Amino acid sequence: MIFWLGMAEVLYHLPACMERVNGAAVALLMALILLPFAAMAEEEMNSIAELKEIGSIEEQALGISQAELRPVGDQLLLVGDDGYVHLMDAANPEDRSKDISLTSNKDVDLQALSWHPGGQTALIVGDDGMVLRLVMDTYAIETVEGRGALEGERQKAIDWNRNGETAYLGGGNGSIHSYSSANGFEEISIADSPITAIECHPDPDTRICVVTTAGDGAAVIDSHDQVHWVSNTNGDTWVDVVCPNISLDACVLIGSGKRIAVLHIDADEPASSAIDNPEVLSTLQGELTGGSLMKDGRVTLHVAPYALAAYDMEDTVAWAVVTTADAEKIGSLRGSTMVHAWGTEDDKGFILSSSGALAKMTPILEVEEEDLMGYAVVTLVVISVPGLALGMLYMNSKPLQRWWYNVTKGRKIRKQEKAAIRAEKEAAEEKSSKD
Repeated sequence: MIFWLGMAEVLYHLPACMERVNGAAVALLMALILLPFAAMAEEEMNSIAELKEIGSIEEQALGISQAELRPVGDQLLLVGDDGYVHLMDAANPEDRSKDISLTSNKDVDLQALSWHPGGQTALIVGDDGMVLRLVMDTYAIETVEGRGALEGERQKAIDWNRNGETAYLGGGNGSIHSYSSANGFEEISIADSPITAIECHPDPDTRICVVTTAGDGAAVIDSHDQVHWVSNTNGDTWVDVVCPNISLDACVLIGSGKRIAVLHIDADEPASSAIDNPEVLSTLQGELTGGSLMKDGRVTLHVAPYALAAYDMEDTVAWAVVTTADAEKIGSLRGSTMVHAWGTEDDKGFILSSSGALAKMTPILEVEEEDLMGYAVVTLVVISVPGLALGMLYMNSKPLQRWWYNVTKGRKIRKQEKAAIRAEKEAAEEKSSKD
C-alpha cells in the first residue's frame, strides 16, 4: 500500500518533472519503476515441449466439451455434442483398439462430467437439465431420476465431493444444485451469471468445493451445503478452477484477461476463505480458457489460440510449455480448442482437443532451475491504478521503449552466449568420453 501511494505521488508530480528533466532521464526513471512489472516485456516465449500428432478418435471432427481421468488413472472419459460419450485408454490414447464407444441414446449436447471417487460410476450433465449416470460394470448409461427441477436449463459443471456423498451441479442460469442418493436434487444457491466450473478440494476430510462464475465471482461450498461467496472475486470472469494438492488448502482460479488467483480455503471457517491479489500473465499470447492437473501437482493452463502454459502454485511462477507458433505446426489442432491435458509432468503427457485430435507432448530441452525465467511468463498485479498509468506511460514513451529494447537485447545476447558455452562444454565432454 505504501508503495502504491508513493507511485501515485510520482504520477501527480510527473508533468512538472518532465518539464525540467530531459526525455532520456525520464525514460530511465520510468524504466526503473516498471522493471518489476515488465521484466520480460520483450522476451520471446520458447516452447519447452513439442507436440506430435497421434491420431484422432474419429475420422470426422467431434465436439468434445470435457474429459476427466478415472480416479485410478487408467481411462479417460469424454463427453460432447449430440449425446457423445466415449472411454479411451489413458496410457495409450493412440490405441483405438482399447476405445469403448458408449451409447447415451440422447440427442442433447453433454457439457460436463465427474467420476465418483470410487471410480465405478460417473455423472454426466448437459443441455435441458440432462443428468446421466455411467455404470462401469456394464457400461450402461442411465438417466438419473428426479431431475425435473433442472429441466430447461443447461447444466455446465459438476463435481463430486471427495467423500462421495454429494455432487454439486452448476447451471447456465447461475443455479447451484446439490445431488445425493438420499435427497435427490436440491437448489442451494443461484447467481446472476452462468456457473463456469465446480471443483472439489482433493482432501476428503476438507469436504470443500469451489464454484466459479462468469460475473459473480467465486464461492466455496462447505460440508453442510452452504454457499459462501468470496470477497474481491466478482470483478473478474472466472472460467475454471483447479485444486492441485491435498496438503495445500488452496485452489487456482483461472480467469479471462489472462488472470489467475490463488484461493486460500479456510476449512474451519469456509466463509473466511480469501484470494491473493489476481496476477496477469502479461507476456502470454492469447487468452486462458481452462486448466488441467498433471501428476506432479502443477496446473496446466489451456490457452487460445492453441497453446499450453504451466503454473506452480507454491512458487507462484508460470511459464510457456508449448507456444501458439509451435502448436500451429500441428494441422489437426488448428481451429480446435484444448479440452484436457494429462501426464506425469508439465511437459510429458497427452493433449485432447475439442475436435477429437490427440497429441503427445515430450520435452525438447531440459530447462535448469536458474534458466526457467528465460522461458517463464511474467505475472503482474494490476489492481492498482498507478500501475496501469505507468503501463500507459511505457506504451507511449519512445525513449523508454528504445531503452528497454536495448536492455532486453543485451539479456538475449547473454543468454545465447551462455547456451553456446554450454553446448561447447557438452560437445567437449562427449568427445572426451569417446576418446
